[in-house]
Amino acid sequence: MSLPAAIECDDALIVFEGPRRIRHHGATGFDLWPDPAEAREVRDRIARGRPILVIFGGLQAEATVLTEQFAGAPPALAELVHAIARDLAPIPVPALDWLPTDVRDRGLRFLRATTMRIRRTPSLLCPALALDDRDATCPNVRFAHLSRVGPETERELSLVVAYAFAELTPVRLTP
Repeated sequence: MSLPAAIECDDALIVFEGPRRIRHHGATGFDLWPDPAEAREVRDRIARGRPILVIFGGLQAEATVLTEQFAGAPPALAELVHAIARDLAPIPVPALDWLPTDVRDRGLRFLRATTMRIRRTPSLLCPALALDDRDATCPNVRFAHLSRVGPETERELSLVVAYAFAELTPVRLTP
């Protein structure tokens, strides 16, 4: 069973970009989040100004599946991995392909910058979560890069959402 790619947290949609976007359906099938209905919901959420927090995890956005699982892959995803012909094949997950181009470009710039920072910095000196600066044109979509995961990570998400999307009200940092 795979973990969900997107969860609701308070009023925010939290999207875990990367391998969690691959949804397995039995032994031979999978698809990629979001499906067309979910993509419409995301576009509607952006248009209405509702918060979305996109969390990148680790340095790479790929997962490994058995080659026979490619038989059930959507055509667009199958094209990405067509050249791979081994029993276990990494599937590159196209980062942020579900976002509008300008927001996607901003997220990819953030991912490149934080990935370089994580690679250059000893792990003990890296913050557990790096959060982007609020963007004036689309402040309801924020990006975060998780450099390490601990048991408290999911519990802390509501505090991250409150902090990331605080407008003029003070942020309460106690659960």
